[in-house]
Amino acid sequence: MAKTLAQLVDELAPAARKAFLEAIAAIRSDVTLARIEAAIQRGDVQGALDALNLEASYFRPLDDLLRQAVLQGGDYAIDELKRLAPRNTVTGRFDATNPTAADILARYSSGRVVEISETTRDGLRVALSTAMETDAAPRKVALDLVGRINRVTGRREGGLVGLNSQRIAWAQAAQAELQSGDPESLRNYLTRQTRDRRFDATVRAAIKAGKPVPADVREKMNKAMASRMLRDRGETIARTELLSSLNAGQDSGLRQAIERGQLRADQVQLTWDSSADRFTRPDHREMNGQVRPYGQPFLSPSGALMMHPGDTSINATAADVINCRCRAVVSLDLIKGLKGRLTPEELAQTRAFM
Repeated sequence: MAKTLAQLVDELAPAARKAFLEAIAAIRSDVTLARIEAAIQRGDVQGALDALNLEASYFRPLDDLLRQAVLQGGDYAIDELKRLAPRNTVTGRFDATNPTAADILARYSSGRVVEISETTRDGLRVALSTAMETDAAPRKVALDLVGRINRVTGRREGGLVGLNSQRIAWAQAAQAELQSGDPESLRNYLTRQTRDRRFDATVRAAIKAGKPVPADVREKMNKAMASRMLRDRGETIARTELLSSLNAGQDSGLRQAIERGQLRADQVQLTWDSSADRFTRPDHREMNGQVRPYGQPFLSPSGALMMHPGDTSINATAADVINCRCRAVVSLDLIKGLKGRLTPEELAQTRAFM
């Protein structure tokens, strides 16, 4: 039995997550801390970002996996059409050299990797700007960004490099709560899902005393939270980008069969299939069962238009696609357009294949 798109995501996700985390580890390993410190000392945000070397080339292994996902999505579409259409109607395999396919491959592999690199850079720009407004020592600011070396592994851990703007804002807010000594702020810290619960007793003691969490303990807590957030972002990127790439590949595979004349566009329709569990976003739950002729976008209650789940080529935003697990189910209407042109016997023969 052929694998479903969801099974393909499950199969590829661990490698994609690992590729992202290893890219961040390589970026951290290659930094020259003195250059970052010097830029911070000058108040030069751009200079500090340049010293971090946040190049898309670090994400090349992730690029390769997303490219593989597009190709597998294209193969999946061709296989589905072969299963649904009369024998030998659809032939061949997904052609990666097709101009439209090449554009999809670039957009959903290299293009996504550049976007991941840029969102990482944007998050650090905000963190640097905020840090430079404080009296913190340049070295501390630099270490807070790139992480501190674990003497056991020899790798930097716990920094903000690799997090997006939203996660950096969460991390900085949590750090401020631990440092505040304010009982209400400390109690709010205990509601944060990304905290390390092993330190909860320490936070409760600080609440009782009305004092900040000790600096040495705060450093451990911040490191643990940042590491957890980085793993979470790696998982989010892996699953979001893989499913988007697989769905884009499926769409491109359908287009190829139509361009080859093996099917007509008006014979192909797509149905939005949401995962329909407690994690499904309300808009996508409402879209479940929505049917569209091939080539026409699905419409979300948010107003977002998507050619397939994970598509942001029209007006959908990150909020419409992050952690999406939906798929577009292909069906064929092989009778469409044939009535009046075929005899009743020919129509009956065609229906027999459906």
